[in-house]
Amino acid sequence: MMRQREALQVYLYKLVHGEKHGLLASVLLVVLRAMSFVYGLGVTIKLGMYRLGILESHKLPCKVISLGNITVGGTGKTPTAQRLAAIIRDMGYRVVILNRGYRADWKGEVGLVSDGRKIYMTVNEAGDEAYLLAKSLPGVPVIIGRNRYITGSYAVDKLRAEVIILDDAFQHWQLKRDLDIVLIDALNVFGNNFLLPRGTLREPLNNLNRANAFLLTKVDQATGNARETIRDTLAKYNNQALVVESTHTPRCFIEIEEWYKGVRPDTVPLDAIKDRSVLPFSAIGNPSSFEKTITDLGGKVVEAVRYPDHHDYTMAEMQEIMQKAVDNNVCALITTDKDAVKIPSEFIHSERPLPVYVLSIEVWFHDGYEELMDMIKEVTGACS
Repeated sequence: MMRQREALQVYLYKLVHGEKHGLLASVLLVVLRAMSFVYGLGVTIKLGMYRLGILESHKLPCKVISLGNITVGGTGKTPTAQRLAAIIRDMGYRVVILNRGYRADWKGEVGLVSDGRKIYMTVNEAGDEAYLLAKSLPGVPVIIGRNRYITGSYAVDKLRAEVIILDDAFQHWQLKRDLDIVLIDALNVFGNNFLLPRGTLREPLNNLNRANAFLLTKVDQATGNARETIRDTLAKYNNQALVVESTHTPRCFIEIEEWYKGVRPDTVPLDAIKDRSVLPFSAIGNPSSFEKTITDLGGKVVEAVRYPDHHDYTMAEMQEIMQKAVDNNVCALITTDKDAVKIPSEFIHSERPLPVYVLSIEVWFHDGYEELMDMIKEVTGACS
């Protein structure tokens, strides 16, 4: 059964996107609109206090690159952080990722998820995003903690970090950064254009003027006209920032038991699902994009199972999903790597009537890539 918090999350999502009607819905929307006004005022005051120096923003003795967004939900920060960290690592710098540790069981000040060689936390202790980053990035330490200045100081002192990537930190003003990259989902640009909690905006759009670069994600799933409209909209708020386009490109499938091993797993080609029925399931910010990727690969989605973002799967839920797949006579279940880390190991290693494929993707930068690399090289050049 869906947890109460998640049930409320789903209800509010449907409410603010116009899927709930009636007197109660109308009253709640008025209340949420008033709360959005208060929230926006609070954001503006707090940011103003940082700009005036009333609240202190700290500087670390290393280079700091922030990846963030202005909306709540799936813009693709985690795979982008993986890609960016790998690029900087391969340039020869000691790079460390700082993650908030959203919904992590661990609650201390500095949580070492990985030192780049060994993973020290479980997915429940670290949170799904931080654990996935640690699993996917050998040679790149991952640290969790709410105060990025504290975790950043640890990264410099204990791990000799030269470059720090702040994952999901556009609104984390306690720490100064050398480069601010804001991700924009090409399929769901600014949600419904309302601030939280009436909408999904974390702060007013005019605050986009802080960004050094905008990274449009999943542009291959958007039309050319839509991409131009996004660029024109961004230019209204910040015509100085670089605009870069990126895609989440499918690479292969990996059966979840193989994926779980993590050492050169056997892969399944993408055309294995062409013209065949499949059942995707996910608990991510933008499930429609994931499902469209599957149909673009030729898979026939007979039913899609969705849970709220960051949902932790139970054994009973996985058995129920598997039964749906059997009932629909599909060839396989398909999920994301972010979901795979939250599936109980007892299910992964059990006797299953159907395979569960993890879709492996890579982020590729396109228009604006060379300019982005120049910006990164300029920032990191002082480390040498």
